[in-house]
Amino acid sequence: MSPELNVDARRLSIATTAYDFIEAEVRPFLAAGGRLWSKGSLGYPSRLRQMTRGLESASVPFATRDAMLLPPAHREIEHVLPMKRVLIEIVDPRQSDPRSNSDPAPIAGGPATSPEHLLSIFDLLVVKCWVTAEEHKRLNRVGRSLQWDAPGGDGWQRYRLAEVVAYPVSADGDLGVSSRTPLRGI
Repeated sequence: MSPELNVDARRLSIATTAYDFIEAEVRPFLAAGGRLWSKGSLGYPSRLRQMTRGLESASVPFATRDAMLLPPAHREIEHVLPMKRVLIEIVDPRQSDPRSNSDPAPIAGGPATSPEHLLSIFDLLVVKCWVTAEEHKRLNRVGRSLQWDAPGGDGWQRYRLAEVVAYPVSADGDLGVSSRTPLRGI
């Protein structure tokens, strides 16, 4: 079996386990009146985060200039769209945090209807950015609920509010030719 097929099979296995857990435990909890965005979530977002960790790719397509000046081991990886919001989209987009998101409409075709659909939503929404430790703190201080949600699916809103500017990273790991111009919308 080729390495590519092994990766695909492994990812599908992880997605299947997560999807089965969602169907068996999380959706019945929500149907009974539970919420994913509150302290009464029974830890489901954290458990799902642990289950789906192996789905992430190693690539980091965006970075700030200051992060790129650091050795890779000193850079911090920030999820542009908070992972909790990605998981809420997979489970039930209506569970988005009403403190920061007035529109609970799906942002990526959620909720997932199969393990393959779960993978599709995950791959569409998970975007990473290298930042410095100070930038990471600024991003987390912008707004408490913005650490967990993104109004309208706009994960870059936190970056704009924190005045953290990200640029695309080229295939060779440097800020691309377009590094003179920040990513549109940031």
